Formats: sequence, C-alpha cells, structure tokens
Amino acid sequence: MIRIWSRVLNILEEDAVKKRALLLFATYAMLMAVSSTAGAQAYPNKPIRLVVPYDAGGPTDTLARAAAQKASEGLPGSVLLDFKPGASTIIGADIVAKSAPDGYTLLLTTAAAVAVNQHLFKQLPYNPEKDLTGVIKLATNPYGIFAHPSVPASSLKELLAYAKANPGKLNVGLPGENTPTHFALKQLEFASGTQFTAVQYKGNAQALTDVLGNRIELMLSSPVIMLPHVKTGKLKVIAMTAAKRVPYLPDVPAISETYPGFEAATWFGVVAPTGTPRSILTALNSSMNKLMSDKAASERLESFGMIMEGGSVDDMNAYIKRETESWGALIKRLGIKPE
Repeated sequence: MIRIWSRVLNILEEDAVKKRALLLFATYAMLMAVSSTAGAQAYPNKPIRLVVPYDAGGPTDTLARAAAQKASEGLPGSVLLDFKPGASTIIGADIVAKSAPDGYTLLLTTAAAVAVNQHLFKQLPYNPEKDLTGVIKLATNPYGIFAHPSVPASSLKELLAYAKANPGKLNVGLPGENTPTHFALKQLEFASGTQFTAVQYKGNAQALTDVLGNRIELMLSSPVIMLPHVKTGKLKVIAMTAAKRVPYLPDVPAISETYPGFEAATWFGVVAPTGTPRSILTALNSSMNKLMSDKAASERLESFGMIMEGGSVDDMNAYIKRETESWGALIKRLGIKPE
C-alpha cells in the first residue's frame, strides 16, 4: 500500500507539463524575492537554494534554468534549483529540514512532504510540524467533474440525486486506482453519502476517449485536457473541487458550496527550515505575493489548469495544519496503516 502511495505522492513526476509550469512559476517567484529583498539586512548575499523533491526531467530542467538565467540578469543574487527526488519526497524534505535556518535553503513542496508522509510512515527522518515552516502557498491545481451531455444533470445536486436514484449507473473514469482524483472521488462519496462506480484506466487518454464516446458517463480530471471539449459542447462540467470557484470557470460551482470545507486539489508551496527569521520569511512572502498580480503569469498557469494563490506566512502555516488533519482523517478512514 505504501508503494501505491509513493506513486500518488510523486504524481508530478508523471506530469511533465504541470511540473514544467510550476517550476517556471516558482523560479520567477524566487527570483522576484531575491530582487525585492536584496537591500534588506544584506539578504540575499549568496545564491538561494530551492530544493525540488522530484526528478529534473530533461526539458523541465532546461526550461527552468533558462528562465532563471533570463530573469536574474542584473540581480545581486540567484536561485539554484536543486533536484533531490526519491522516497516520496522524503529525501528533499529532509535536506531542507536539517539545513541552516537562514533563508538560503527552501523547499518547493506539495502536500506529500508536509501533510501526508507523517500519516504513512511510522518514522520519518524529519518532523514536518517541528522542522519546517511555511513561506507561501503558490498555486493549486483542482479537479473538475465532467459529464457526457447525455447525463440528465447540470448541477451537483441533480447529479447526486440521479446517482442515488440509479445505483451503479454512473461510471466515473479515473487515471488509475489510488491516484489523487480517485481520492477526490472518495471524499465526495464520504461527504454526500453517494456511491459511484469507479472505472480505472492506465491514464487519462483512454478515459477521455470513453467519456466522449459515452461509454462512461463521467470523468474526474484536471481541467486542462477537458476544457476544449467543454467549449465544443462535447462535455459539460458539473462542479470543481477547489475551495472556491476558479477564475477561469466563474460560472461553475465549487463542491464546497454544497459541502462546506470540501477541497481536493494538488497544491504547491514553499517552506523553510523552522527557525528562519520572521523578517526573512515575511520578505520572501511579500515579494512572491507580488507575482500574484502578474496577469501574464496568471494566464500562463491557468492554461495548465492552475490557480495562483498567495497569502501570508500565517495563512500558509494554517493551510498546512488543515491539510495535515484532513489527510490524516482520510487515510484513517480508508484503512491505510503506516509502515
């Protein structure tokens, strides 16, 4: 079971497009931080190391480094991307957790390193709650419930009512068992008391083909591959799993509007070793937040189905706490035992 979860937690390694977009975004955010904090207390006066707990991945590495070189022209410092993949993000997270808390070693993180691993492993080499602290939540990649036009429902309420009245009739295509979208479906079933029939595929491509051909009724997926078919009327989107409505689909309700607190998404953020001076955390956070108002960056992320987030250092730490509690409860309910 842990091996299955290792695949889940390393999901970025299987999605080069999403990973490339996120690394570009993180690189620009970090370089903006370098530029904005350069005059404060001589920080930074050496390169900042951004540890990425996933594989470099060829074009991703090349593109990220090219962006770093271009964006850092004329800046007093630089950002070095340090890829440390393996062990469900534990290797990279442990490096940062044990680094000097001086603002020069940071971690590009998902939920795995800071909110999930402690529920899956009895012994970690680091303590996420004690050894790492939040800097900023960068972006989220929520999922959508997409349906073939023949499905007699246009809202989540109608869909759930139809599912309850027709047990086993609604088949939901998923890109494999125990994937993030599979767990998002389980969350919806737990919240609504409704049961769907999960149809597992080896990836999204065949699932998409089948929902377009009306061989299955529904698909739970990142919007990026689905929206072109929504625009042509071949699919319809019922609801999104984000905490609130997403800016690129403002008319589509979030599931949280029906079930408050519901959220299922891949998210990305930056954390630092605990003990990093608050002034440095705040300076990094403030400068990265300036990127959130960059229209070009926002549109670039939205083309990959992502949403820029931002917020304060305290917001990030509160979010990590909620995620830790939420994942702990879900893992326990699913009967997954830590190793």
